[in-house]
Amino acid sequence: MKYIAKIMHANLTCRQVEEFLMDYLERRLGFWKTLQFRLHLLMCPDCSKYFQEYKNTIALGKTVFENPDDEAAGNVPDELLEAIIRATKSNKK
Repeated sequence: MKYIAKIMHANLTCRQVEEFLMDYLERRLGFWKTLQFRLHLLMCPDCSKYFQEYKNTIALGKTVFENPDDEAAGNVPDELLEAIIRATKSNKK
């Protein structure tokens, strides 16, 4: 019973959930913080949705770099390409 009281007494805020997000995903939170994190997600639909979207974004980012030698898909305006090349050159100086 004292363990449940400890968990409920130290609820995480939405801000803390956001701050702990990467630590949670990389399994760097301790047992109690992990449990508090999961409980917050169960009780807070906004954080639960944010967490799912965050995980989806990470997964999408990983798929983009699965084949780094592939050419870009779609038509990229010449002006945009030229601006990127100029910016890259100016950053190297």
